[in-house]
Amino acid sequence: MRFMILIHSNDAAEAAWVGGEKAVLDAEHAAVIGELMASGELVDTNELDVEDVMFTGQHNGEPLTQRGPFTEGTEWIGGYYILDVADRERAREIAGRFAENKYSPIEIRRIMNTTPQG
Repeated sequence: MRFMILIHSNDAAEAAWVGGEKAVLDAEHAAVIGELMASGELVDTNELDVEDVMFTGQHNGEPLTQRGPFTEGTEWIGGYYILDVADRERAREIAGRFAENKYSPIEIRRIMNTTPQG
């Protein structure tokens, strides 16, 4: 089963990383990435740029594009993992290992339709 883990961030999390927890954060992510690569469960992962963000939609039937970085919310998605794991519990176990859990939610979503790998 494939799952996407969306790592949310917020001002409290960012302050903690700047305040000295960045080394812990980086070490935790490196350990998880290494484990997932070795097990073959990692499909993709990356940090997302928070400065170069665009939103697109329509206003009065006309295309509308706005520059970010954020909507009016107080959280943003800072990165993601795409996993190919046995079940939801394994995805939850992996997501639970990240330091971000102390400051903001980590979202786990099953990917509904996947292209067969060949």
